[in-house]
Order: sequence, then structure tokens, then C-alpha cells
Amino acid sequence: MELYRQLSGISTTTKDWLKSISESFKSWLSGLPLIRGTLRDLSEIITRIVENSKISELVFKLERVDCLFEEIRRVLGQKEKSGAQIKNEIRAILTAHPSDCEIAEALAIVNKRFKMYENELYIAYDNDLVPRTNNDLEDFNNSLKRAIRKGQGKKESWFYVEHQGISVAYYHDLLKKPHEVGGTPISANSEQSPLERIGALKTVSVSAIMSLIDRSSFYKILAKNDASYTVHRWTKKIFKEGLKKCLKSLNSAWKKLIKKDSYETKLIIGWITSLSQ
Repeated sequence: MELYRQLSGISTTTKDWLKSISESFKSWLSGLPLIRGTLRDLSEIITRIVENSKISELVFKLERVDCLFEEIRRVLGQKEKSGAQIKNEIRAILTAHPSDCEIAEALAIVNKRFKMYENELYIAYDNDLVPRTNNDLEDFNNSLKRAIRKGQGKKESWFYVEHQGISVAYYHDLLKKPHEVGGTPISANSEQSPLERIGALKTVSVSAIMSLIDRSSFYKILAKNDASYTVHRWTKKIFKEGLKKCLKSLNSAWKKLIKKDSYETKLIIGWITSLSQ
């Protein structure tokens, strides 16, 4: 449901950009065919989704169900009330939609779930030591098992392990002071770092480390790693700032590009006109 609404916003932005290309950009602009083709392909893919009547009807039904869940979240999120008060408000919500056919199935599932967990669900409101939400429970688990969970490959940590694991290993090998890896203490008996002890480095310095690296290969790896981060950066940025803010940022950059092209076009036309005269 959220993705459908986001795609609607992206569709509008894409169509606006295509329109601005036809109005402002000139055919001799470098990369214009690629830009236009990419935007058209993207617009066609999104249009097949956002203008599909079956999908839009499904989204409408899901939004009705979401209203029910949002109301439940609001009630459960009240910190100033007791467990008994929250329990009574939940009961009131569950009995407030007796004849609403569109959310009947969701309402039946919600009723079943609240009955299953009725005895323990509201304890957190009266006891500060009990985690209030699933996120609070995850934080509690992490505080107790962080090293173990990370060592076993917690889902969101894998991206950084894959891309930064080698760098971290080298960094640890350069350290002379004791440190920990996954809760295990690592210490050296001598004053030399591990790389010094095996003869890879005579001394730990930037110039000594860089002398071991082939520069051309190093720059290629940097470029490759940077490219692999692009999608991840935007995914994190959209999650953190929201799609509307990210689209606004992209639109601002796009308008600057349009303005620059318009200015350069005027200069070129003026130059051609002066030559013809």
C-alpha cells in the first residue's frame, strides 16, 4: 500500500521531467537519448502499476484495514494509561465495527489475536521492566546478546560485513593496543603490530602501507565499491527522510540542470546568430 502511494509520486515526477526535457533540452545535449529513454522506460513500468484498476481497488481496501490498525496502534501507544484502561479501549474499538464488511476479515483476525494474548499483553503498562513494544524487546535482546547475534550474522549487519570486513580486519592488524573482536580479547605480547611482526611492514605509517598497494587496482576497487553503495544510500535516505523529501531534493537538482541548459542554449543561439550576421 505504501509502495503504491510512493510510486504514484514517482510517476508524477517522472512525467514532469520528461515534459521538461521536451521543452528545454536540445538535441545536441550529451547523453540526452539515454536520459529520455531511461525516464520513458521508468514511466511505462510505473504506469502499469499505478493505473491498474485491480491494484488501486486492492490498495483502497488495504487503506480501510490500515485505518483500523492505526487506531489500535494509537491506543496501544498511550504511555500515561494503565493496562486496564488500555484493555477497555481496545475492547471498544473491536466492537465499534460490527457491520463493516470491508474489514470483517481483518477484524476477525484482530479479535482472535487479542483474545490469545489477553492475559499477558497489558502487563507492560503497569511494569516498567517489561518491554512495551517489539522494538523495545529487540533492544533488550541486543543489550544481552549483541556479540552473539552479530557473530551469527544479524540480518542488517551483513551489508557492512561484506563491504567493510576486510578493511576492519586490516585495521585490527595495525593496532598495537589490545582490542576485542566479537567479545574475544585480542592482545600482542610485543610492541609491534601483527603486520610488523610477520615482516609485511617495517613500520606502521601511511606511506609504508600505501607502498604495498597497486594504485590503479586500488582506485578501480574504490570506484566499484562506491557504485555498489548507490542504491543502498538512497534506500537508507528514503527510509530516514521519506520519499517526498527525497523527491523534492531530486527535483531541486533537476531544475538547476534545466536552468543551466536553458542558459547555455541561449548562449549558443546567440553565438550562432552573431556568426551568421
